[in-house]
Amino acid sequence: MSEWRDRRQGASFRGVPFWLDTDSVNVGRRTQVHEFPQRDQPFVEDLGRRTREYKFSGFVVGDDCLSQRDQLLTALDKPGAGELVHPWFGRLSVTAGDCEVSHARNELGMVRFSLVFIDGMLAFPVQSANTRRQLAAQAPSLFESSKGRFTAAMATVDLARQRTSAVRSAVSGAMGYVLQFLNPATSLGSNLGSLVSSLMNGPGEFADSLLSGVSGLQRSFTGYGSSGSISGSGAKAAAVSSLQSSAPVPANPEVATIQRAVIGLVQDAALLDVLLDMAEVPVAVSQGVNAPAAVDVQLAQQGATVEAGAEVDTAVPVADDVLGVRDSISEALWSVAVESPPEHFGVLSETRVALDRHLTEVARSGVGLRVYAPAETVSSLVLAHSLYGDALRSGEIVARNRVCHPGFVPATELQVAKA
Repeated sequence: MSEWRDRRQGASFRGVPFWLDTDSVNVGRRTQVHEFPQRDQPFVEDLGRRTREYKFSGFVVGDDCLSQRDQLLTALDKPGAGELVHPWFGRLSVTAGDCEVSHARNELGMVRFSLVFIDGMLAFPVQSANTRRQLAAQAPSLFESSKGRFTAAMATVDLARQRTSAVRSAVSGAMGYVLQFLNPATSLGSNLGSLVSSLMNGPGEFADSLLSGVSGLQRSFTGYGSSGSISGSGAKAAAVSSLQSSAPVPANPEVATIQRAVIGLVQDAALLDVLLDMAEVPVAVSQGVNAPAAVDVQLAQQGATVEAGAEVDTAVPVADDVLGVRDSISEALWSVAVESPPEHFGVLSETRVALDRHLTEVARSGVGLRVYAPAETVSSLVLAHSLYGDALRSGEIVARNRVCHPGFVPATELQVAKA
């Protein structure tokens, strides 16, 4: 195969295809020539690369040529930059310039276009809030408020009068959650005996140890996918909401107070853990119209780090997944806030606002999903190429829809990213 056959692509603008007769583009440098008396050679001042204008003599043809014409006119009239697929230069971000459309009596069924596209558009810097840092800034206030809430609740309890067995039964409701979600962050969850002993010897130190273990945990962004940071935090937050209601109510009022205080502290520690995890999630950065930056570029721009040897989900975030996790964490924050004193309610409300704002920005930087049903069973490579023009995106179709074999994608409704 010759090189020009391999590299040639179908021309289109904003996804609307058209046919070409000829194309041209001006190249070179912008210069200013300075001529001086008694000098044979001029001084040529280099003013930078010339603005490239991609010029096409093209047409649309067929029984539906007028519909094709109208679609291309709509794409040309839209303001701002759009994606041009050039037959020889590939995908470019351009702005439509002075274009013409013409009809000829001897060319019925065909509409001709004279198209001019200007390369790029100077983007002025726009100030925007760093939602990650705003979310992380809520961690110290949530830490202190959680500790103060627990200390105030336990101040009404005389632990010296309580039997160890009663305290053990009070904290057993929260033990399962500590073992499942918070055990890596604190040694208190290693067994129920150490948890009870630490609580009875010093409630303030117990709260400080639990919260410090959570806040001091080393964190890193592990991806937007099902095995990444976002999905795990969603499951953790969903369990927080049911923790208080699932615990049996003790008959002894003081034991009931201990139980409420401990479960409230565990909930606060879990929310602090989720907050710090979400503060590591970067907003995806796009390099072009439909070309998201690689994850290492995104992480470098957002200040996140990846552990050496860790597998990172390189896909951009899926907006539907991020919004679902956002709502789950927001619901957990609200369920704890409505059972809290006024001061702690205010801190949790501010945290909820900051988290909603950040995850909304993450979702806005991602891609949406749509439903697509192939007409017949097809390979994921073929399906990815037909949907996106990129067979390398077959993996995301297989993973999203849990296809058993990538060579046989069934002819059923699939969830695919919007192109």
